[in-house]
Amino acid sequence: MKDILEELGSLGGVYHGCIVKEGDVLATTFPSLLNENLTSIGKITDRIFKGASSVKRSYDEIYFEMEENYLLGYPVDGGIVVLLLTGKDVNFALIHMTVKSAAPQISEELASQSPKDPVPPPPSASPAMQRPTNQKIDHGLKPYLNEILESLTLQIGPVARITMGEALKTWRSSFEPSRKNLPVLVDILAEDIDDEASRQEFRDELETLLNKI
Repeated sequence: MKDILEELGSLGGVYHGCIVKEGDVLATTFPSLLNENLTSIGKITDRIFKGASSVKRSYDEIYFEMEENYLLGYPVDGGIVVLLLTGKDVNFALIHMTVKSAAPQISEELASQSPKDPVPPPPSASPAMQRPTNQKIDHGLKPYLNEILESLTLQIGPVARITMGEALKTWRSSFEPSRKNLPVLVDILAEDIDDEASRQEFRDELETLLNKI
């Protein structure tokens, strides 16, 4: 199914996509830190479509408006939902037509596969260093965090801000949110960049920053 998402991603203004069914992320080009969020959105979207059907109405797309983007949801037979993160100036008719034309292929591929587990979250960094904290992030870290976010955005695009938020939750829940632990945050984010070259470029961009700590 990844090839279907890559095809959808080739459309202008489509940044990321995923296919969700009954709480499982079947395929995704989103950073894996967002799997839990995507699962929840997929469930909500599926309920909306099923709810509309129960009152004899029919909807075949839904838009969640974000600050600078849309998250588009499209139903596929069998409770499958396709979610796409797009810009606000995309050709919605073209996207709708492409998703609908890909729907039979998605259903066929799912039918041919054995049940699979949800996409696993990225491995946590350095378990021996972890300890529950959930402390507030010191305001003095903001310049460092902004630089990390800028580097991440260069690699994964507009979804970087959401990914950063999820990574900060993970970081704060297991590590002291301090300057000395910023390399751990970078590791958490780097693990979520699928492309090896992009991952290394992300680390190289931040090497000078981390060397100052």
